[in-house]
Amino acid sequence: MKHLLIALTAFILAGSATILTGCATMMGDRTVNVTGDQIAQKLNEKLALPISLLKVFDVNLSNSLVTFDKTTGRMTTTMDTTLSSELSDKTLTGKLGISGKLRFDAATSTVVLDEPKVENINFDGADGKYNDLFNAMVKTVGGGMLNGLTLYTVKLEDLKFGGTSYSPKDMVVTDNGLQLTLTPQR
Repeated sequence: MKHLLIALTAFILAGSATILTGCATMMGDRTVNVTGDQIAQKLNEKLALPISLLKVFDVNLSNSLVTFDKTTGRMTTTMDTTLSSELSDKTLTGKLGISGKLRFDAATSTVVLDEPKVENINFDGADGKYNDLFNAMVKTVGGGMLNGLTLYTVKLEDLKFGGTSYSPKDMVVTDNGLQLTLTPQR
């Protein structure tokens, strides 16, 4: 009787493990939503250090406000901007507008900024010619400096759930943020 009870228990445990394994592989895709606030936080962290332009100007960026356009698949960001230079004792403040496509890099499980474009930079109290000069300079230099910037890293807990490992499958830009689709690895 004792051997029968042990055999029955082993059979139930083996069957349960098989069912759980089958359920894990039958689990469908998972969706991870990334908000504009999460992207803005990463931008603020990445761009916290002053950026040197032409070794003459230092640009400080902060307080990102991120929006998404599902029609174009682009992200738009407005940031507070402070410009200083050793050539002048004046510090200028204003706004910088950046847009770019978002690309998922499967090798690093990250969302990166692709094809960034400086839309505009405007300094408070500066005349039109001064703003035009800085727009031309920043548009020429800025996009290249931001290309490939990591904006989000998929969390380890999103890639492993309920004993199942997931890999990134797709990314969709919505008006509210990003939807990353993760698929079970088989």
